[in-house]
Amino acid sequence: MAYQAPRDGAPVYELNTRIRYSEVDHRGTLTIPALINCFQDCSTFQSAEIGMNIGKLHEERQGWVLTHWQIVIDRYPGLCEHVVVGTFPSSFKGVAATRFFYMRGAQGELIARARSTWAFMDFRKGRLMRPDPELVKAYGTAEPLEMPDEERHVRVPAASTPCEPLTVRLHQIDTNEHVNNGQYVQMALEVLPRELDPASIRVDYRRAAVLDDTIYPVVGQEDGRFVVALNGSDGEPYAVVEFTSAA
Repeated sequence: MAYQAPRDGAPVYELNTRIRYSEVDHRGTLTIPALINCFQDCSTFQSAEIGMNIGKLHEERQGWVLTHWQIVIDRYPGLCEHVVVGTFPSSFKGVAATRFFYMRGAQGELIARARSTWAFMDFRKGRLMRPDPELVKAYGTAEPLEMPDEERHVRVPAASTPCEPLTVRLHQIDTNEHVNNGQYVQMALEVLPRELDPASIRVDYRRAAVLDDTIYPVVGQEDGRFVVALNGSDGEPYAVVEFTSAA
């Protein structure tokens, strides 16, 4: 899919970077968690640019919580490759927002793209809230990227196999004192029966795991997709991760 440059004045934030050694696997290509980190960092930098950095939001005990990823990968870039990572919001509705991401290569071609949904939280009260209109205005919106149609939620296959439980470690915790969103994907990859190079990934985030929580993964496979439900001791998922191979 060809990359379409944003219109003049569109609120798109771009970051020129290279694929680092710390971001590649044993084959020298970008890992899925590293791609998610690139996207996450890009939106964090955009927030800092408009004066809404993590420190400011923490002072106010507010912040955006990721609820869903849809990621499409056309190819996996290699070590030292020059890439551009970009992001922009496309809509704000009530407590929710939709944000798009992309990674493109040196020739402008799209390498990966993603649609994400977020909810704005008042952490002090432990409930959702509408973001300040000035915050929404500062971000702005742009037209969404073209993405494949998807079901509303990631469906867990009826026949799923339990795996060895995992314990949440300190390195998996982010500044919200929760497991970072990319870490759920890493956990899911580690319990798969084989190495994958999926063409698409979807993640439903249901609730936040914290330090020392025990996670009970179950893995199901059907119709060219692997689904990993990362459950709590009550059988309810923290996150559900789907990996789909190219058709």
